[in-house]
Amino acid sequence: MPFVFSRIAVGALLLLGVLARPAAILAAEGPADPLPSADSADAAGPCVPPPAGATLTLAQARLDALRCNRDIIAARRGVEASQADIQIASQRPNPVLSLGVTNINPHAGIGSGNLRSKTVDSTLRVDQLIETANKGGLRVDAARKASAAAGEVVQAVVAQQSAAAEQAFYDAVVSQERVAVFKEMLALYDRTRQASETRLKAGDVSRADVTKLQLDALRAQSDMRQAMTDHARDKAQLAQAMGVPGTLAGNRLVADWPPLDTPVPQVDPDTLQRRPDVTAAEARLAAAAAARDLARAGRVPDVTVGAQAEHYPVSATNTNGSGNSYGVFLTIPLYVRHSNGGEARRAEVDYYAALDDRNRVLLEAGNEMERLRSQLEAARQSLRQMRDDVLPAAESVAGSAEFAYGKGATGVLDLLDARRALRQTRLDSVSAQGDYAKALSAYRAALQTSTTGTATSSRP
Repeated sequence: MPFVFSRIAVGALLLLGVLARPAAILAAEGPADPLPSADSADAAGPCVPPPAGATLTLAQARLDALRCNRDIIAARRGVEASQADIQIASQRPNPVLSLGVTNINPHAGIGSGNLRSKTVDSTLRVDQLIETANKGGLRVDAARKASAAAGEVVQAVVAQQSAAAEQAFYDAVVSQERVAVFKEMLALYDRTRQASETRLKAGDVSRADVTKLQLDALRAQSDMRQAMTDHARDKAQLAQAMGVPGTLAGNRLVADWPPLDTPVPQVDPDTLQRRPDVTAAEARLAAAAAARDLARAGRVPDVTVGAQAEHYPVSATNTNGSGNSYGVFLTIPLYVRHSNGGEARRAEVDYYAALDDRNRVLLEAGNEMERLRSQLEAARQSLRQMRDDVLPAAESVAGSAEFAYGKGATGVLDLLDARRALRQTRLDSVSAQGDYAKALSAYRAALQTSTTGTATSSRP
């Protein structure tokens, strides 16, 4: 460049360097260490279904869901993105360097001599934007609170998806047990068919009675095929909830039913306030409050300071040169058309929307916990009645009918009615067991609490 810095120019540049120094420091510090990769399945093993022929337990299904569920992984990615947003918010505006050459006269030329003696006006300028009203600190605070909200959302998604995986597991176990009931009944029909064929040859029963038994067995086979189809569908949905490929067609589920007398805690206000969905709503409200403060600060204009060094030498062809000169500048935007009022208004609306959402989540959480508690007690009573009264009675009636038919003391219609009642009662018993397990799982999921505590939000 055709000029030499003087001490004054160097001092001005150093001053702007000091003003830009906080940006470099904050950028060097950066945010806290990011979370491990959201695709945590890579660290704990690939997301693959159990080997063909292996059994699958509820605990294993829950672990696979925590590692491989796509919604949980997406929520963890959101946390990583929010941590990057903190780093972005920590960055302060960079200084701007401007270099220019003016007053080049093509008719008079630029003169002779070295570059410093050329008859041109050379300018070096550095400008630095200075944020006012603590915009930098407010921006970082808003990013940190948004990151905290993303962390609470992860816990809410984990609780929701883990509960969904448990519900899908119990649905698949129920359909598996239904298939077992039909297989057991078909085996009973087969034994009766063989005995009826023998009695038919002896003349103890009519051909019509044997045909009725065969028709009922065919209906049971059709019901079993439908039950097997439902079971395959339920296992495919379980695989999707777990986040593993395939349909688990070659795997048998372990029916780990919870005990009927499993104790459950009562609902209390503290548990309600620390639910992950409630704390996530509180954290979003706090983030909206921080964003509102940042938008309000936008009404205060930022300023830009600059320093300039200029070299315009005097020569025989340019007697108007000024030599070396220096200057400082201050730039302030004039809020004559707007003062970022729209941004502040939008942030205000977003804050009250987050407040409404927090109140809605809190109300729904309280209603849900009471509803799930009632469902759990109803399912518990239904299962107890089914186990203690209904199923034993159906077993007794069916046993008596089988014995009487074997002795020729009753007709085939009475036998078929008793078997149908027994089959339906066993299916109802399996459904009652599944309803109780699902109700208990849902209630336990509703009682889960956040590990980070309840976020505090700003008052309007």
